[in-house]
Amino acid sequence: MLPNKWLNSTTNQIEKVMELVKTPTRSDYVKGLELASPNRLEQLQLKAGQLNLSEEPDSAAVVAGSTISFVSGVPAQLQQDVMNSALLAQLAANKAYDRETQTVNWYDKYKEVLENVGWIIQDFSFSRQEAHGTTVEMDKVVLDILAAAISGNELAVLKATIDALRNADPNSNQIKLFENHGSSGESGNFQMSTARLNDQGSMEMSLGAFYFHAKESQTRFLFFSWSTKDLNLYAGSQTIVLNEEIYATVRNAITEKLGDKAKTFVDSLDI
Repeated sequence: MLPNKWLNSTTNQIEKVMELVKTPTRSDYVKGLELASPNRLEQLQLKAGQLNLSEEPDSAAVVAGSTISFVSGVPAQLQQDVMNSALLAQLAANKAYDRETQTVNWYDKYKEVLENVGWIIQDFSFSRQEAHGTTVEMDKVVLDILAAAISGNELAVLKATIDALRNADPNSNQIKLFENHGSSGESGNFQMSTARLNDQGSMEMSLGAFYFHAKESQTRFLFFSWSTKDLNLYAGSQTIVLNEEIYATVRNAITEKLGDKAKTFVDSLDI
């Protein structure tokens, strides 16, 4: 018969192993998320997007209510990872909170999801944008906000993305995606970001987050000349970095969780 101290030691080790087994993993977190589904109108209007994941040259995509602009040199797999994580965070936040009336809670959930799949991200901090003059266009605010954090190729690819949105057919899949998810007309909540490999070879995204409330309802909200007295616009930006080792542990779970949504809510944008 084994001494009691050996039995106790073995029992303790087994209990520790069992506790580790019971500890939820990041994959468990992803699998347990509830995601918003396309509504009836979206099911009728939207078609599966066509993704261009070539490493060269610069590229861009609409991801639900976001745009992501990729500086050339980002491998196809990382582009897919960035878009999938951004979509997962939006759809989980959409399911948990109203995107436009519960914005603070929405961004808390959005941040929670990004962190759990491997993004290093700070708390969202928004400031009201005080516009000069009688009118303001949101695309110019986006450029002003992000230009403080990016330059060179990143700024050029962001400008190209905004120009592509401006010149796109209003009935295109990309515009329908961005308009349907970024705004309801009088209110909106959207993100515009640039992504690149930093000097350390890590995936880095300069994330611009915006939300607004207005006294009138408008389409093509990014380029409409809003009256400054009738618009409250808030913006925040930060640079976030992806821990690729962590993301690798949840990549398959995210792909399975998104399923066809990764095509329904994403489309490349020619820039």
